[in-house]
Amino acid sequence: MSDIFLLQPPMPEHLRQYAQEVIVCPPLGLGYLASTLLENGFEVELIDLSIENPDRKGVELELQKREPKILGITTTTSTYKNALNVAAIAKELDPKVVTVLGGPHVTFADAEALRNQQVDIVVRHEGELTMLELCQKLLKGDQRLEPVAGISYRKDNVISKNPGRPLIEDLDRLPFPARHLMQLDKYLSPGTIITSRGCPSKCIFCAAEAMSGGKYRVRSPANVVAETEKVANDFNPKFFFIADDTFTVFRDRTREICKLLRNLAKKVEWVCESRANFIDKPILQEMAEAGCTAIQFGVESGSEKILRTIKKGINLDQVRRAVRWAVEAKILPVCSFMVPHPEDTWKTVKETKKFMLELKDMGAFIYVSMTTPFPGTNLYTHANELGITVVSEDTDKYDLTGESPVMRTRNLSVEAIKAAYNDLVSICPEEPPYLKR
Repeated sequence: MSDIFLLQPPMPEHLRQYAQEVIVCPPLGLGYLASTLLENGFEVELIDLSIENPDRKGVELELQKREPKILGITTTTSTYKNALNVAAIAKELDPKVVTVLGGPHVTFADAEALRNQQVDIVVRHEGELTMLELCQKLLKGDQRLEPVAGISYRKDNVISKNPGRPLIEDLDRLPFPARHLMQLDKYLSPGTIITSRGCPSKCIFCAAEAMSGGKYRVRSPANVVAETEKVANDFNPKFFFIADDTFTVFRDRTREICKLLRNLAKKVEWVCESRANFIDKPILQEMAEAGCTAIQFGVESGSEKILRTIKKGINLDQVRRAVRWAVEAKILPVCSFMVPHPEDTWKTVKETKKFMLELKDMGAFIYVSMTTPFPGTNLYTHANELGITVVSEDTDKYDLTGESPVMRTRNLSVEAIKAAYNDLVSICPEEPPYLKR
């Protein structure tokens, strides 16, 4: 019997083959929860069912093996329905199990989640300290949830929302994720690390600002490189993926991390995500010398007008310079785009395609996803003002692919959106070279 069983639910049925082939990162959010709980003396197990993707019987077997007192389930929008299914199965097997949901979707849809009787508690925003306090109370037989900041719960069929918990200011205080509980060989990027939380930008399609309360917090260079060295020694990944929304916000910090990486006895290769306005030629050269082999820039559109309306905070010339500097430093620039944006027309889509081809000719790898109004984003909360009509509430379809668009805009129908997406995707390779098995 486990005190606490942490679980990532299966992917929707139509994504299961995709998940087995291209899921990149282990669930570090659960890893941080697990390490925090382990550090405080709890018995914890962890499994990622998005990699295993078992059927109902398989889910039952996993739960029966652990017989947890507390079941913690993380969920994105696309795995939300399966999170509810897992919670329901757990309650059928043991009505006394406490089911706790967390993650970006339920942070902003806590009341809706709690209308499902199989969900007992929702942890909003950051989970480490909230989950720790919650487990300390519940496993000592204290059922009073009113003092626990950062949770929503149902009591006597009434939904209560406790005040939010302050964000963790000193991220160095957190233990490294409990990777020993994960099957790292299942992932394309087992060496994933997170060196910051939040993002200083305000793009209308992203929930990073809302998840982190508009704050951008970073770990110290020494702490980041200590984790990198430990993972390199313990697991020897082919490369590291720095999964921050924007890694290079503070240039001095980036330089210090690069300096410490260069001094490691065991050299490492790594990739990261950044923005075209948070990079320059000298810092890219230092990153290359420290082992950086690829950098992703969120470009989103090839139209200056669209970039302004989505509050991207960059312009096309900045993208061109960033791509040129990366190529000169022998770092692969990966440029990601989205379609459709609220003000997109066929004219702006054609501008985007033209810009994609230009960047591709410069040496960039191009990637396209379907714009999706996720809870917590400006796109979601201001849909009417932006001229967006949501055409499907089926969260299984909120998967960023072009299979089933979940919205239409004032200028583009669902059919036109699918056609635009397919046109842009037609010029993209399947995957960047560093992810090839």
